Amino acid sequence: MFSKGLIYGTHYIRFVTPNYEGSHKLESPKYSENEIDNEEKIILQKWIEMLKYEGERLPNEISDEQFLQLLSLSSTNSRRKLLNFFYVKECKKLKDKTRKENVKELKRQKLEERVNRPKGHIEYGLWKNTMFAKSNNVHFKTLLNYKLVNAMIFNQPLVIDMDFFDHMERREISSLSEQLSNSFSCNRLSSDPFNLTLCNVDFESQKFQSIQKQMPNILNPSFPMNITSKSYLDIFPKEKLVYLTPNAKDEMMEFDHEAIYIIGGLVDLRNSNPVTMAKAKKENIKMVKLPIDRYHISRGKKELAINIMVKILLDLQENGDWKKALKNIPKRLLYTSDDSHLLPHNKASRYK
Repeated sequence: MFSKGLIYGTHYIRFVTPNYEGSHKLESPKYSENEIDNEEKIILQKWIEMLKYEGERLPNEISDEQFLQLLSLSSTNSRRKLLNFFYVKECKKLKDKTRKENVKELKRQKLEERVNRPKGHIEYGLWKNTMFAKSNNVHFKTLLNYKLVNAMIFNQPLVIDMDFFDHMERREISSLSEQLSNSFSCNRLSSDPFNLTLCNVDFESQKFQSIQKQMPNILNPSFPMNITSKSYLDIFPKEKLVYLTPNAKDEMMEFDHEAIYIIGGLVDLRNSNPVTMAKAKKENIKMVKLPIDRYHISRGKKELAINIMVKILLDLQENGDWKKALKNIPKRLLYTSDDSHLLPHNKASRYK
């Protein structure tokens, strides 16, 4: 354990980096979920005021929950990054609020125009008479959800293993929530969606509340996705399970329509520990990795976001074309801006 500090006025703010042991499970944070040290909060508020004078991008309002997240961090740099994240999030909410108000005002004007329309004259057009049935977002969502209900009964399962809450911090849980929401959306928009299943969910964990905030209807009985606290070993045949982990030795050569693929529900922004591989080894499950090295695509970390993995598997399930499927990888992770990185790469030729 080591510590470092920041001198502000007559105060000395001391940050302590927590210990890690075993498979890098986090220790309990210094502050409980509902407890804030008022003295530390005042010092932190003064430091934030100092950052405002320096021209930093900071949110206008900081909630008690956000103060808890800031106080649980161990360095000024990480606190600056989190404050910048809160600022971006606040700007997005303000932008969405403005957009909704503009849409609401437009609807009000159209309704007023329709009410004040002269009687006895038929007009065709938008917000007027039409020969077509009108559809709204509720109708479209109902149709998409009906398709997911069929997928839950008949389609190929795709498992997301949620047994990694103890290995993630708050910001990683927040990122995980967004990735799960995006995975559900892209799966619902697919012509042939997976039977998406969340396994090993700890419903009593306070970190699960972050996922509920992102997906408030996730525990609703009518929500078209399977979610359970049971292990996939208790639900599916073990011989069909295939764990997708970037640390596996064997590459996934082609998509198997009979297999039940497992994606680790883990976001690791600090260390790239082979946690998913260790779990697959412990449970004696077959594991493979995407042929990213063979196609010479990614630079740096080999881990991909859960929603990117879901998109790749959806494309592979549809046509089995690796070139098309790997286009879902963000360009920031690619060596080249064109499609030349998608050509199979011979590692031996790299040193000739």
